[in-house]
Amino acid sequence: MADEEAIQWKEVGGWIVAVDPTLDNGCFVLTSFDDDTIIRLGFNFRKKDKPLYILLGNPNWKSLEKGKHYHIELSLDQSQWTADARGLDLDGLKSLWIDSDDTGLIEEFSGKLSFRASFRGKQIAALGLKDSERAADELLPCQQAVNDAVAK
Repeated sequence: MADEEAIQWKEVGGWIVAVDPTLDNGCFVLTSFDDDTIIRLGFNFRKKDKPLYILLGNPNWKSLEKGKHYHIELSLDQSQWTADARGLDLDGLKSLWIDSDDTGLIEEFSGKLSFRASFRGKQIAALGLKDSERAADELLPCQQAVNDAVAK
């Protein structure tokens, strides 16, 4: 469930590693789950102040509104934080887009076993992050290869 414009780099442990030309050639990792939830982590070079993002989506999130801002609680294993997420509708995939300036986000994501998201105290996603370390380990080489190709 990557964008049509995305160019796949490789697949590792059930994660797609790809490049999104619409985000100034930012690489991302993406996986999907049995309940149709997807999680995507990557680079968005169109936002210089917050070049990292998490996209969380599920076509069954009927009440999610495009353009609306949601204050959500996130956790990676025991690490917890709050974030401002923007509602999106990507061809029927209701999604939350979270911009981040946390340079440690990829490292923090790597090797974690679970990702949880809650809105107003109600859990909206509880995902197992099998092989997140392998996926995260491909993100930077993907980006380096894209940057090198663009520089030429």
